[in-house]
Amino acid sequence: MQKSSYAYIIDWDDYNAPAVLNFLQTKKLVLSSAFKPFTTTIDNTSKSFNYGALILPISLQKKDADEVYKWVLEAQEKYQVPIYGIATGYNSQGIDLGSRHIRPLTKPKAAMLIGDGTRSYEAGEVWHLLDTRVHMPITKIPVRNYDKAKLDEYNTLVMVSGKYSLTEKQQTKLSDWVKKGNTLITIGTASKWAIDKKLVKEKLTNSEVDSTKAVLREPYVDADENLGREGLGGIILKADLDVTHPLAFGYRDTDIPVYKNNTVWLSPSKNEYSTVVKYSRNALIDGYISRKNSEEFLKTSASLIVSPLGSGRVVMFADNPNFRGSWYGTNRLFLNALFLGDKIEVPKQND
Repeated sequence: MQKSSYAYIIDWDDYNAPAVLNFLQTKKLVLSSAFKPFTTTIDNTSKSFNYGALILPISLQKKDADEVYKWVLEAQEKYQVPIYGIATGYNSQGIDLGSRHIRPLTKPKAAMLIGDGTRSYEAGEVWHLLDTRVHMPITKIPVRNYDKAKLDEYNTLVMVSGKYSLTEKQQTKLSDWVKKGNTLITIGTASKWAIDKKLVKEKLTNSEVDSTKAVLREPYVDADENLGREGLGGIILKADLDVTHPLAFGYRDTDIPVYKNNTVWLSPSKNEYSTVVKYSRNALIDGYISRKNSEEFLKTSASLIVSPLGSGRVVMFADNPNFRGSWYGTNRLFLNALFLGDKIEVPKQND
């Protein structure tokens, strides 16, 4: 990596780029994200950067160029992420580095609700991802201590799957916090909870049942097998990704495999800019799904949507993006929600 007195560019496509961002933010360095692609010249060679490329301008740092270089070099050696020193902000294609589409990033201050009805496995997966791969702390707030929690100390809150029994007063505390400009991330049944409690103006996918149709009798002995067939033990689905959305920065392919092991079906948002991931037309890659679930739910549902709430937003995953620490392909969706959450503005439609 060449030392620069102007700026460094960090390739956000790399899996370890969020770890680099966290490392440099911990050193009090100021970084920005490119919300549009660009092409620049590095060592007389044209180099293209995707949505989300990180920009570290020397002039905005409180540290001198030598100290900045030391930290950037240490980050590159620690995480093996491509980092480039550049001499100018003028690019051969796309936006220049002085563009309004280069947006400064805020360091995440994240918390997660745990205990009392929350799914411990999912909470552990979030903690494992952040602790072992990103080396980023996350505060764990037991649900029993929710009333005492000072949410204003955080800008991001994670709710994993679970059976939440927050009172109306507790729900108001949560929605008021989001409305201030903060980010709530919900996963699986927590997303269903947010919709059921009308925290957001979104809907679940409903099965169109003909109430006038006669019910066919089934043998009693087959009840367990028939009902069990409608569950989802775990399937791999192909989904369609909007790679221009901040939650998808770092991806280049619009096709993405997601792992689904629940029956949370999110209806695509009525806002045409809010559905980030939608299941593909012929979605099933592997595993068993009943015809009913496939025809009545899967084909018309979304895997990831974002809904505005005041000045903030709720990022709703139908599926677990961090499944067992092994589903690397969707980790970035979750990490983008953490690192870019406050930059996600849901465009408002005309009424």
